Amino acid sequence: MAPLCLLSKNLVSVQVSARSGHKQVSRFLGIFSKMNETKEELAVDPDETNNVEMDDNNKNDEFRKSTTVDLLQWKDMPKHLQFNPYVITGYRPLSNVRGCVNSLFYYHNETVNILTHGIPVIYILATVPYLMPWTDFRFLSWCHLIGSLAPWCGSFLYHLFMNLDHGSVVYYRLLKLDMFGIWMSQSFGAVTFVTATGFCWRIKSVLILAYCVLCLYGLYKALLASSPWQRRLCFLFPFVMRVHLVVLRMFKLAGGNTESMVHVYLQDGVSIIGGAIGAEHWPEKWCPGSVDFCLNSHNIMHVLVVVAVYSMHQATMRDMEWMSKAQCYATNESVPLASINQSHPEL
Repeated sequence: MAPLCLLSKNLVSVQVSARSGHKQVSRFLGIFSKMNETKEELAVDPDETNNVEMDDNNKNDEFRKSTTVDLLQWKDMPKHLQFNPYVITGYRPLSNVRGCVNSLFYYHNETVNILTHGIPVIYILATVPYLMPWTDFRFLSWCHLIGSLAPWCGSFLYHLFMNLDHGSVVYYRLLKLDMFGIWMSQSFGAVTFVTATGFCWRIKSVLILAYCVLCLYGLYKALLASSPWQRRLCFLFPFVMRVHLVVLRMFKLAGGNTESMVHVYLQDGVSIIGGAIGAEHWPEKWCPGSVDFCLNSHNIMHVLVVVAVYSMHQATMRDMEWMSKAQCYATNESVPLASINQSHPEL
């Protein structure tokens, strides 16, 4: 019996150990299966990886297409965009609004024109409003701010969207918007100059009204102009009137700050030079194709216009300072009698 008991005990112990071993094996297999499931979850399908890479490549291609295009030549452009036969390359193809805006991010033959009139808008808005004497000359301050901003806004929109794929009708509307901005600068920008010149005259109001009428006539001619020279000559009558006023100020027969005369000369003189360069297509007329992207006539004209408006700003600020301190003669009915008595105790 004893051997049988020992044998049964051994069998029981073997069974227990087998059971425990089986449990350990099953635990190991369970852990291993979970690891495999985790690996399968973490594993990426090669097809899915290829699809993701293709999507990324497509996005990169779309970004490159949106920021770079194949530029065209003068002969490839529609007739309304063939206004300068001496600029041969660097033309943007016809695009929608998004394509025109994207052209800000690559280099073409309108980049300099866009930047030279886009940057001044930001600079003027950030500085000029804080320099104006709003308390003393509110209306004149508004006139100067509008006259300083208008040419840049119209020109920026014209050059940025001139290659819209909406035909010549939209192009000529943009061109009229550009001319309207120039008219705003010539009219509103010169109101302070005209006011300061006739500040002590009894006919000051008549003088300002006459200048406004000439400016309106110039606007009418500008909107009907069909050539570069016609667009420039439409401002002839307001310019001639300003020249007569400058002559009177030179001989001290009119009001205004004498220290502003240098800037008065520059604001019109530089504009005339820039207009002539732009109309005659200098210097690309002498070397066609060599200054397509930079330093062509329109680029030079844009830079000179920036100088002209800067001179207009300097002359305006000096004339406003002069008017705030000016004492006119007693014959001017607009001057109070009390102020005359203070300056002349004998009265």
